[in-house]
Amino acid sequence: MQIALPDSPAFPGRTIFCTRPLLVGRAIRRWICLWSGAALVATVLRASEPASDGVPPSVSGNPPERSFLRCIDLSASAGDPTVENFDLIKKQGYRAVIVSGWGGVNRNSHAQLQLSRAKNADLLTAGYCYLNFASACDGGCQVREALTAFDAEVASLGFLAIDVESDAWNQLSPGLQREPPDASAQQQAIARIAEAVQEVERAGLRPVIYTKKSYWKRVTGNTAVFSALPLWWTQVGPACLNDPDLSSPSWTFGGWTSYVGKQFSLETTLNASAIPVDLNIFEAAVFTSSIQSYTALSPQTGSLRVADNR
Repeated sequence: MQIALPDSPAFPGRTIFCTRPLLVGRAIRRWICLWSGAALVATVLRASEPASDGVPPSVSGNPPERSFLRCIDLSASAGDPTVENFDLIKKQGYRAVIVSGWGGVNRNSHAQLQLSRAKNADLLTAGYCYLNFASACDGGCQVREALTAFDAEVASLGFLAIDVESDAWNQLSPGLQREPPDASAQQQAIARIAEAVQEVERAGLRPVIYTKKSYWKRVTGNTAVFSALPLWWTQVGPACLNDPDLSSPSWTFGGWTSYVGKQFSLETTLNASAIPVDLNIFEAAVFTSSIQSYTALSPQTGSLRVADNR
């Protein structure tokens, strides 16, 4: 995840760069979009209610009725951290690790080991999948790539986030690169996100959306059809889940008025661990495993086609 500038009322347009316990119910929304000349109807957005047992203590400065934890997210660039590396991170107050499985073009070949060693250091784990909107690989296919990278560690994931960004220009379809973006391309992107969400649910995991306002507006036209899903917001600022206030008209987007996680610091190297990470704060409940009965997905038949975006 590569971001440089925050979304802010002072920075309009494209940039480069809750007061209650988490309760996620079922929400069903339908929409119709054009795809290769045919109508596509997507029904998505189901999430299970998280358990409340065993969550870490609150982080100071947040409302006492909600339990929070600090966590890191990392990608293939972190390589193969040792259990000792993760122990050092834990000693600095971080309690969870979110690992990239699919980077839009390639799997994270380190993902399974990163998750395994984080878990061996008694850290909670989750994953994310970066969506490529220029690839011949649809949303479900890209999630399956992430699941393959996670391997057996899928069973320990608290959630799987769908990463929607617009910084990697060559991973946007030509229509999304236009000024303004083409509405039909945005409808196709919405369909791709829906495919990814459905695949996450098919694997028995809780889907989360990772994005920010400028990304979401370019890629989806600011659709609100995913607003029932938990939001992981990337917004540089304080380690707090009510600052900024997403319900404020100057901040809100995509129908979201609150967020369960915030990526508040980017491209950080924590003292002693020497691992490149991003820093986050989350509601602890979202890391409670959402798997009911995970069944490994069958390998795809035929060759996997991925756009050459390198």
